[in-house]
Amino acid sequence: MPQMPQQSDDPSPWILGATEELNRNGSWTGRIHIHKLLFITQLLQLAKPPFKFVVHDYGPYSFDLDEQIITLELIGHLDHSYPKPGYGPRYEPTPQGRTIAARLPDEPAKAIRRVAKELGKRNSQDLELLATSLWVEREEKKTEEEEIISRVRKLKPKYTKEQVQQGLKDARALAASLVSS
Repeated sequence: MPQMPQQSDDPSPWILGATEELNRNGSWTGRIHIHKLLFITQLLQLAKPPFKFVVHDYGPYSFDLDEQIITLELIGHLDHSYPKPGYGPRYEPTPQGRTIAARLPDEPAKAIRRVAKELGKRNSQDLELLATSLWVEREEKKTEEEEIISRVRKLKPKYTKEQVQQGLKDARALAASLVSS
């Protein structure tokens, strides 16, 4: 595993940098997208975002991260819009937010760019399944494929066995790609 450099505990540059990179890579950039990018970055030890994740309704989730997104909106560093009826908000840093995003040190910024490039075009359902599969395999330390699939299906009953199998395959390929590059 690569050694993680020491990084700032200030969450603002992490969130704003992740949002900026997701937008740059064609993402919808909703809350799920931001959560999953930072979770995967942390889980694969590409960088160390200052958030604690738990399994929640849409997969790995950080209450602190969500609170910080709200705070960044309230203080004018993050904007949201509703470009498509029936969908949640799309986030974008304001000019002040982009200035703060630039404070993220080079190594974590590069890690976020790499992950955003891989996740950018994926929808929230794909990200939910990818992140949950990685959570079960790596955080819950499940090793057998059937055991992982069963656990993911228990957490996410809306997905078929075939969808979870494909999601696990995609999650493993994503992790291998990000860790090896």
